[in-house]
Parts: sequence; C-alpha cells; structure tokens
Amino acid sequence: MADLTPRAETARAEQGFEQWQKHLAKTLRPEAEILEPVRFEYAEDLMMPQKEFDKLAGDADETDLYLVAGAQLAAVRIGERYSKPVAMVGPGVSTVDGAAYLRARGLEGFAPLDFDELNQLIACLRVRKAFQQMRILIIADEELITLGVVSSVWDLEDLKARLGIDSKRVPFSTLSAEIDRVSQSETDQQAAQQLVDRLLENAQAVRIDKEDLASDVNFYLAIRHLMEKYECNAVTVPCFELCATQLPAKWKCVPCLTHTLLKDEGYPSSCEGDLNVLLGMAVLMFASNKSSFMGNPAVSKDIVQLTHSVPGLRMNGFDKPDLPYELGSFTAAGWGTKVQIDLAANAEKEVTLARFNPLATKILVAKGRTVGCRFHENGCSPTVDIEVDDARGLIHKQVDFGHHLAMVYGDYTSEVQQVAELLGLEAVLV
Repeated sequence: MADLTPRAETARAEQGFEQWQKHLAKTLRPEAEILEPVRFEYAEDLMMPQKEFDKLAGDADETDLYLVAGAQLAAVRIGERYSKPVAMVGPGVSTVDGAAYLRARGLEGFAPLDFDELNQLIACLRVRKAFQQMRILIIADEELITLGVVSSVWDLEDLKARLGIDSKRVPFSTLSAEIDRVSQSETDQQAAQQLVDRLLENAQAVRIDKEDLASDVNFYLAIRHLMEKYECNAVTVPCFELCATQLPAKWKCVPCLTHTLLKDEGYPSSCEGDLNVLLGMAVLMFASNKSSFMGNPAVSKDIVQLTHSVPGLRMNGFDKPDLPYELGSFTAAGWGTKVQIDLAANAEKEVTLARFNPLATKILVAKGRTVGCRFHENGCSPTVDIEVDDARGLIHKQVDFGHHLAMVYGDYTSEVQQVAELLGLEAVLV
C-alpha cells in the first residue's frame, strides 16, 4: 500500500518534478531557454499561499511563457498575477479548463495536447515577439504612398499602438550624406572590398563591372549604418522615388543587392516602400529562419509568376550555404547589381506566400510549388513560376491586400495562421 504521509507525498512530488524537468530539457526546441524551474506547494486547505507565487517574481521580466504542470488553479493564478502567456500540456480536463478561465478574462491561456504542439506554440510566440520588436527604417522624403505601391500601410501610429511595430523615416538627403561618408571612409572601403571580393569569388557568372558592384556595396553599407544609428531592424526603400532624384545614376547603384544582403542577415527588407509585403516577409522569415524573395505577381492558369531582383542567398536557411547565384545588372547602361538565382532549381519546391492588407489587420497566406524560373537581361529578374491550387483566386483575394507577395521555401501556412491568431489578426488562407 502506498505511503500517503505528507513526507512521502512531498518526496513523490519532488521526484516527479525532477523527471518533468529532464523531459523538458530533452523535448523542447533548442532555442527555447528554460529559466530556473519552480515547484509550488499547496496548503492543507488546497489554496496556494502567496509566497509560492513570489518564487516567480525574480525572473518575471525575462519570462515569455509560463509552462505549468499540475492543477489548473496554479496556472490561472500565475496568468492573473503576471499577465503573461500560460500553457498546460496534455489532453486532460485541467489544461483546457485553465485555458478557458484565462481567455475569458482577456489573458493568454494555451492547452497544447502534446509536446509537438507545445514546440509549435513556442516557435509562434517567438515569431510574435520578433515581429512586435520590429523598428522599420523608411527611406522617404514625404509621402508613404509610392508610385509602385499605393496600397501600402499608411497609419504608422496605429501600427505602433496595436502591433508594437515602430518606424523611423529618413530623407534621401540623409542617405546621400551617408553614402558619401562611406565612400570616403577607409574602414568602410576595406569592408566593402572584402564583400565585393566574396561576391565575385562565389558567383557562377558575373555580368557587371567590379567598380559598379562596389557602388552597390557602398549603398548596402550606408543602409546598415543608418539602421544601426536609428536602431532599426527592417528597411524599405521607394525605388521609383529614389530613382527620380537621379541619385542612383550619380552613385551607379540600385537598392536590389542591399535587399538581398539584409535578408540574408535576418533583416526584412522590401522594395518600393511596401510595408504590407515587409510585414508578411517578416512573419515568413521569423517562422522559417530563412531568407526570402518578393515579387510582382501575375497569373497564367494555375501559375503565379513572381518577378523582382531580390532573391536571398540564404533561402534554405540562415545557417545553410548560399544558393548558386549569378551577378547581373539592373540597368541597360550596365550598372546596378542584381543577384540572379534559379529559384526553381532548388531541391525544396514547396513555398509559402504572404502579404498584409493596408490596414495591417489581415494576412494573406498561400502555398505552392516552384515549376519554372527565368532571367531577364535588364530590369526586374528573376521570374519564378509557382503552381498554386487556385492561382486566380489568390490574385482576386489580393484586391484587399495589394500586389507584392513575399516568398519562402517550405510550407509555413499553419505557423502563419497561428501567429496571426496570437497577434489578433485574421489569416486569409488561399
């Protein structure tokens, strides 16, 4: 017969808690940092003494999710006290009961049925945290509505208040001054030369002069310095408006290479001042840990064609080798570096597409398979052909979202849907 004395029950509880900790250490995804676990003890009247909750106070600011094993009462009291997400794992009644209590009171309660679901929840909470910590560098003199994308998110105050996403607008004159400074800095020119040499050495073909490639690298370094100065971790550049200033012709560069390099470093970066695709790109990149592509969509039967000059080299993963690439020129004059990648030649064929709507209240998401790719000598290139179940339906849905689409390799539709729910957004799945 089992020993039911308080001492024996405490010993069993301690042993079970230790085993649970070991299981967590083996089961949780590697990027999940487990803070010092805390074991609560109930009083004889089955109530939870206040001193038990005080055990969590020391690292409350660093905690993103409370994982509770045991009765639901502790879970709901933790959620009420610290206003942080709380999860209880398992198919039992206590998990859904505690989650229901918290959700009914406007708090975050979760009941993953197993550790696979828990790991996905952790991954999606991580995406949400990264997303809400975005600060976008917007290179623009005045109007957020650009010639290329009139559907872009325009209410930056709402974006900050509702989703936590901040921004900093920087005029072309500031960018111009920074490019001049970079071109005259011995330290920056040493870094530029190293990057130029690496890009040339690893390219399978080069159709641009080294000096013109160096000009694009100077543009990239200038943007990176401005991001550091204004503490930004994402960027968008209005291509048409910038070109209208004739500054790119003076510098002999375009933003395309910069977008590629930034995305390979994990920084969402979009063309044409398009914040909608930047937000969709961010969700995809944070969920997949991969660089991305974005493009103008066109449709032919069940094929969606995306065209732009900004494929990422690290589209198989930030920790994976570069995709095979060539270096071409955007302009007919031969300057303006663009990276060219056969996006249909990759072993991974499945892709996920996404874009936010102009109000930043919905995210459009679809999946497909790459079936073809081609290059164009000048202008935007490559064009990748993506087979989608309802390609025409996807384009029709875009009347509420606008025209660019972001793309990553792999199927992340379920993750995007869960992240949207965590952010209080509507996911529109095609």
